Amino acid sequence: MEGLEEICFEIISHSGQAKGLLMEAVTDSRAEHPDYSAIETMLKDARDELKVLSDFAQSGQGDAVNPLYIHAEDQMMSAEIFLDLLSELITTNKELQKIKQQL
Repeated sequence: MEGLEEICFEIISHSGQAKGLLMEAVTDSRAEHPDYSAIETMLKDARDELKVLSDFAQSGQGDAVNPLYIHAEDQMMSAEIFLDLLSELITTNKELQKIKQQL
């Protein structure tokens, strides 16, 4: 079970890293002159962090169920929701910046 626990902690870690990148990206998107290239890089990096769960599931090791795995999966799903929601918010902030520049 040690291998599974190690994988679970890795998933939790990658989920946290993805959430941190996403929060930084959305915060940066609200700046007066946002660097959208850097923001897109943060979104890509967050997607890469979330790929860990997909790799894990494909390895066949996801068959064992324990509370730590359930927690890890919950953290990953939460980060995926963050990715979807904050990607939309960044797009909205980008459009607001365009409108502000026109005023």
